Amino acid sequence: MKTKRFLAIFMVLSILMSLFAIPTSAAEPEDNHNHEHIEIIFEDENLSEEFKAKATAYFLNGGSEVDDEPATYGLTCTLFGHKITSVTTHLYKHKVRSTSPRCARETYAYDSCERCDYENSVLLSTVYISCCA
Repeated sequence: MKTKRFLAIFMVLSILMSLFAIPTSAAEPEDNHNHEHIEIIFEDENLSEEFKAKATAYFLNGGSEVDDEPATYGLTCTLFGHKITSVTTHLYKHKVRSTSPRCARETYAYDSCERCDYENSVLLSTVYISCCA
């Protein structure tokens, strides 16, 4: 009888310890990206501010390099497919090199679903330009 009681108390304490330990160990890592030297230009000026904010966050967080988190698909996308908006986006990365031309202009084809979290980009070209002294 004492063994069962000890085992029950031990299990409850183990569960409580794991509940308190999980949130502290799941802290997000610090953002090591240097965003002050990146400029994002959209070719289509008629895009909504919400779409621009979503695309900007996508590129500033590493774009297609960050595929650790699966996208959440809604039931509509699962049944009928994505409702994709495609745009051409230019990323100006300033002061990439120490000598002229110092800056890089990367052109991406960016796709985003209007109904869910699906996003994808394809690098079309990279050109080095002189824009910073």
